[in-house]
Amino acid sequence: MAGIRVLVIEDDKSFRQVVAYALKQAGYEVTSATNGREGLEKLGEARPNVVLCDMKMPEMDGLAFLGEMRRQQIDVPVVMVTAFGSIESAVEAMRAGAFDYVTKPVNQDALRAAIERAAERERLREENRVLRERLGTGSTVDRLIGVSEAMQRLRGTLTKLASSDATVLLRGESGVGKELAARALHFDGPRAVLGKFVVLNCAAIPGELLESELFGHKKGSFTGAVDDRLGKFEAADGGTLFLDEIGDMPMALQAKLLRALQEGEIERVGENQARRVNVRVVAATNQPLEEQITKGSFRRDLFYRLAVVPVELPPLRARREDIPLLARGFLTRYGCSGAEIADEALAAMEGYSWPGNVRELENLIQRACALNPGLRRLTVEDLPVLDGERSAAASILQGNVELPKDGINLEEWEKRILQSAWEQSGHNQTRGAKLVGLPRQAFIYRLQKFGILPPYGEKKEGEE
Repeated sequence: MAGIRVLVIEDDKSFRQVVAYALKQAGYEVTSATNGREGLEKLGEARPNVVLCDMKMPEMDGLAFLGEMRRQQIDVPVVMVTAFGSIESAVEAMRAGAFDYVTKPVNQDALRAAIERAAERERLREENRVLRERLGTGSTVDRLIGVSEAMQRLRGTLTKLASSDATVLLRGESGVGKELAARALHFDGPRAVLGKFVVLNCAAIPGELLESELFGHKKGSFTGAVDDRLGKFEAADGGTLFLDEIGDMPMALQAKLLRALQEGEIERVGENQARRVNVRVVAATNQPLEEQITKGSFRRDLFYRLAVVPVELPPLRARREDIPLLARGFLTRYGCSGAEIADEALAAMEGYSWPGNVRELENLIQRACALNPGLRRLTVEDLPVLDGERSAAASILQGNVELPKDGINLEEWEKRILQSAWEQSGHNQTRGAKLVGLPRQAFIYRLQKFGILPPYGEKKEGEE
């Protein structure tokens, strides 16, 4: 990796000259400084990709140098040089923000490897920044579209959490964007350049195979294990592991996940060797884990370890003001950027309950664009779910409620219409009222009048 610029900060003249010469011979551009204070002065001029800094120096030692870099918000990876046997000092330096460390006497191959790893991290960080600028996407968290207060709060929370290593539990209904939020936590933070974003859906893999998926396995450890296999934890080393549908993880495996979170160690299936991993875990669920704890199907200690920072994602029906913005965004994404949205279609979208949340809205728009290439105007007819809901009242008259040949009892007729609307709406008062063209309170009054809905204050199971 010729062309890498290295700033060497070392008070021992002989050692400094030897290291500088070896690095220059390897093709690096080298600038030298005798202590941390001089090193800070040369940072701007040298513009290093990597800093190689001794721990013990007069005037300003390595830890003080790191602290001053952090205070000045200078983001250059630092490889610390420490005396053999001073591992405690190296650990302290890593906690203070050092990228890596090497020990004296320095092995030249180990030194070059550490510098190249640090330079590679810096290169990836820069590529990531440039790519974002070219795509015009800004930060990943900005892809969580919405002008509602709930979405503004969510984006603010995720932005703060992206720079931390805290374990996060994302909660919310299916389709609200939990994976997108998890990606924002990874790609807007430092781990974006240190490791991968790895996804594991705990509900999609049989329980007996889930342990191998998480921790990997050794060849021959079970039938079908024909090779050693890397698990998701090792694949995400340095980065983020997103555990979706965490509530579906078997109890027997929850204890092993808890140990991995607490100790930072995993064991492959069929192996007794502990392997260190540095992984940030973000988990997600649409289930009430507190109820599962009460029932004994989820560990309380694991819940608290995962929910260091719980984050609730709002359902789409709780932020209806975001629907027009989302719809237009999906029209652009699926090739219909010039299409306008008919007022009737917009009203139907804003009045719908969206049980599938943003994912359901996206699927509807994608279908409309796929079936109508070059779509210029999105109407209710292009959105079958909403069009069906709009015509449900008519279907009551056309088939669900038949006029008897010998005449009707008007009161019974009204009750049957109300009952049919109540059933078709899925026991949703707002949708049911819309089906029969009544204000919500008038609809509720009539339901109570005919005994379909209990009096105010009482509630039947399954009713909203």
